[in-house]
Amino acid sequence: MKKLLSDRTYSLGLTIVIVALLAGIIFPGKFPTFQNLSQIFLNLSIDTIVAVGMMLLLISGAFDLSVGSVVAFSGCLAAYLMFFLHVPVPIALLVSLLFSLIIGFVNGYLIAYQGINPMIQTLAMMGIVRGLALLVSGAGIQGLPYWFNAISQSRLLGIQMPIWYMLLIVGTMAFLTKNTTFLKRYYFIGGNEKAAELSGIDVKRMKLFSFMLVSLLAGFAGILLASRLGAALPTSGRGLELRVITAVILGGASLQGGTGKIQGALLGALLMGIIGNIMVIARISGYWQEIILGIILILAVWIDKLLQRQSTKSVLRKPTVLLVLIFGMWGCELPPKQGGTTKQPIANEIDQTIENEEYVMVTTAVSMPMYVNHDQAAFIKWGKERNVKVSILGPADWDVPAQINTIEEVIGTKPTGLLINGTDPAIAQAINKAVDAGIPTVVYDSDIPNSKRHAFLGTNWYDIGQMQGEEMVKLTGGKGKIAYMGILGLSNMEDGFRGLLDVLKKHPKMEVVGKFDDKANVEEAAKITADLISAHPDLAGICGFDSNSGPGIALSVKEAGKAGKIKITTVDWEPEHLNLVHEGVIQLLAGQKRELFTWYGAEFLYDMVHKTNRLSANDAKAGITSLPTTVNTGLIKITKENVGLFLKK
Repeated sequence: MKKLLSDRTYSLGLTIVIVALLAGIIFPGKFPTFQNLSQIFLNLSIDTIVAVGMMLLLISGAFDLSVGSVVAFSGCLAAYLMFFLHVPVPIALLVSLLFSLIIGFVNGYLIAYQGINPMIQTLAMMGIVRGLALLVSGAGIQGLPYWFNAISQSRLLGIQMPIWYMLLIVGTMAFLTKNTTFLKRYYFIGGNEKAAELSGIDVKRMKLFSFMLVSLLAGFAGILLASRLGAALPTSGRGLELRVITAVILGGASLQGGTGKIQGALLGALLMGIIGNIMVIARISGYWQEIILGIILILAVWIDKLLQRQSTKSVLRKPTVLLVLIFGMWGCELPPKQGGTTKQPIANEIDQTIENEEYVMVTTAVSMPMYVNHDQAAFIKWGKERNVKVSILGPADWDVPAQINTIEEVIGTKPTGLLINGTDPAIAQAINKAVDAGIPTVVYDSDIPNSKRHAFLGTNWYDIGQMQGEEMVKLTGGKGKIAYMGILGLSNMEDGFRGLLDVLKKHPKMEVVGKFDDKANVEEAAKITADLISAHPDLAGICGFDSNSGPGIALSVKEAGKAGKIKITTVDWEPEHLNLVHEGVIQLLAGQKRELFTWYGAEFLYDMVHKTNRLSANDAKAGITSLPTTVNTGLIKITKENVGLFLKK
């Protein structure tokens, strides 16, 4: 019994059982349902498949930071071959997996045979492969073949296929690791690499194989993700490497190598998946989610250290520490209990007044200042005006697959209405699931026209690009070198880039010197700008397309002493942006009317639920929606001439 209790896999499994039981007691109608539990496993399947390979790597004392980029590249390459070159699905899959193996081979060879540090090598490969994904797919590839989508969207015994693939891979690798001499050697390598080499083990070849395996599994996971979404996104897999490493360490691997079980990768990912699901059900904001997950990572490493030097008695206390942390922080955001029972809408029929109404906003980059100060502030204010509950959920980073996971988890909790940021066409399937579940669903910011959404309010990003282009032509006299930056691979920004270029190409004396990815990061935008100024001292202007582009560009332009000489146009109108316009550093802000997105989007949902403007005896049965289908809220043009009006707002 003592040996069993000291088993890391057992203690983690016990923690999972306790967490799940508590969640089932607190959320009896939401957590312990087949729909919710299967959604948890579906959401963690991609991470777990990659985690199996990462577990073997960590057992040997190494790790790979490029797996997230391989996930993106694999799906994008397969999609490119099928969509543009009309390559048959099986061949496209084989080519994609072959390239994944090649990436793993390059990593393994340079690390094992050339002695390059794993962190340096895989970090460099992460950037290279992410760039390849962007080159291959641009803003993403939609409309993939039916049989490709069927790989992940099919079901067996009511369970979606990625879950079965995950279980098959975990089971197979767990069996092989336990029963084959070849894979057992990784424990010797991780425990003492020098001794393993002296005993006759070909350590270099073993390391090469492990890097190839994790890359192959990442490639397969990327294919599954693209198949599940019905789209290949170059932004897929961002942050996956850290989630996977966290899950593997939680699952029993040591940073020093030599320990761990393959099934521990599944258990670690499952614990993180359950915690994430509980936070969605409990409507814990994205801010707290990042804090909690970060603490879990620290705790995982802490446990790893303690387990190397403490007794079995101490081991048994670790799940208790984890539970206290999770549920203690969870209590910070639990919604107050309200009297009465919430009546849920019937699928395809939303013709009833609902008590204890809750409207949920789901976005990406939930902590981005632009979203917080405009979208979320207006949504919260609307909720207070209407005296209804509002919740804001989504990943802290720009992670479209994570947003999709959040939407699908929220659907199971049956909110009164969903207000969804239209970040990418790939979220269409999740929107359709919400509509099919009878949930009023409005999209804002960027449209998802291939979805069943009930209404859209927002801006045409092509118009944003055109406004910047026309102003840049005016500011530069129609000549000079121009550069632009934003988040590459996002469909709305790619539309904006296209609008800009369509204007500039009418002026042959204007030369575009580059398109750059600032990753919505001020420091990255400043660095790109500084490099541009060094490479092109006669640079005439720079256009920015995300909230952090403008401040970053302005910083480097000011430091170079070229404020007013290099013209800057960008988006957003936070106080920092407005002050830069007032100072004459930025010449134009193409401002979206973001408050209108969420205020009137929420009002649309409310009107739909309360039948404010019924058009028939039963609009749902009549196949109509009593809302405007599309609302273009337009743009605000802010220059030095009118910026004072916005500073006084």
